[in-house]
Amino acid sequence: MKILSTLKAISNFVDKIIMKLVFVSIVGMIISISLQIFFRVFFDALTWSEEVSRYLLVWSTFLGATLAYKRSMHISVTFGVDFLKNKFRKAIIIINIFVCLIFFIVVVIFGFKYMAMQSTQVSAALRMPMKWAYCVIPVSAIVMVIHGITLMFEEIYSEEGM
Repeated sequence: MKILSTLKAISNFVDKIIMKLVFVSIVGMIISISLQIFFRVFFDALTWSEEVSRYLLVWSTFLGATLAYKRSMHISVTFGVDFLKNKFRKAIIIINIFVCLIFFIVVVIFGFKYMAMQSTQVSAALRMPMKWAYCVIPVSAIVMVIHGITLMFEEIYSEEGM
């Protein structure tokens, strides 16, 4: 299936970028917190480090959630699904992914609206526009839509349950 291989390629490409961004944000958070500890002990405390580490934590959490979603590592209740026959199980899984896609699309829409509402505010220490802190919401939801579409097509075209 050409569409499935294209979707997988896009999903894997986005996943690699997200993995690097999560790594950089976690390293940045560690550096920021370490600098804060060092300066608090030996000099005056930094005014910006707590804010930087907070926003990096939020970004790494939202982007990390996309990594978990792609790998189907989020917690789920499969007790009832496990007892279904293959065709019914496959149908339930596809419906589940579809419902998640609808939710992610709603999050994208309202995430952009919320980001626009915050566009006039700036952060206290960094004086950074708050839209950059909140844009992780629609960005991560868009990535989850990409992964969700790929997961749905993988499930539809998989041989298991046919």
